[in-house]
Amino acid sequence: MLADQGAGFTAAELKVVETLLASYPSAALTSISNLAGQAGVSDPTVYRMVVKLGFDGYPSFQRALLAEVDEAMNSPLSRLGAPGDAALGEDFQKGALASLAISVERVAQHASPEDFNIAVELLGNARSAVFCTGGRSSLFLASRLASHLTHIRPKVRLVEPALERANEVLVDIGPDDALVVFDYRRYQKSVIDFAAAAHRQGARIILFTDEWKSPIAGFATATLSSFVQTGSPFDTKVPALAQCETLIAALIARFPEEARRRLEAIEAVRSSATPEGASIDF
Repeated sequence: MLADQGAGFTAAELKVVETLLASYPSAALTSISNLAGQAGVSDPTVYRMVVKLGFDGYPSFQRALLAEVDEAMNSPLSRLGAPGDAALGEDFQKGALASLAISVERVAQHASPEDFNIAVELLGNARSAVFCTGGRSSLFLASRLASHLTHIRPKVRLVEPALERANEVLVDIGPDDALVVFDYRRYQKSVIDFAAAAHRQGARIILFTDEWKSPIAGFATATLSSFVQTGSPFDTKVPALAQCETLIAALIARFPEEARRRLEAIEAVRSSATPEGASIDF
């Protein structure tokens, strides 16, 4: 709700937005006067900000926020047995695949060209390092993206933020490095904490998330959102995978010679390191 906003707000109203994003959602679950005090503005300023978001008052804003939080924090168990499966029809396979295709199409319709182009430029800067990470259900996306990036640019590293060794990785993250983060609903605290720490060290954050948006969106340089709901109680990552594939294709199109030189070097190493008759895949 808040991560997509910003245009049209006054400086004082932006303070309210920043306060809400910094302490989401707890900051909005208090009184209007309390929120105004936290932001250092007046009560009418909070009211005007809420109206600009399309609400008729602070109570309706709070109700919408509670509904958003409830939707964002739903677990697969709570969604089990929901009516979504029945809507897929008798041909379950066809219906499920069509549902996934619709999710990808929705991403294409609502995608932000600006954020996408920023991500391409950041990942195309071979002078800076790129770190990729994700949560329990999304680390595989980070791994796949890192694998592809390694084939077209140097200095790419996969990070598992849940491990204590993440602190060792933070030592290597510096200003202007890029951190690609995958974080979806039931947002993982270890992922958020790691991204925040990298951001404090000057890293530029590229966030892949869902339509409700991880708290990381509050400080990300670029946010690529996808729609995750289908007939399954488990959120789909197919649109996110499509976004990764699109990003790689854009990088190759944007930096073709750099990608070619990198791939040629990899093939040369592969050929020289492989004994005759053996095969190797990396």
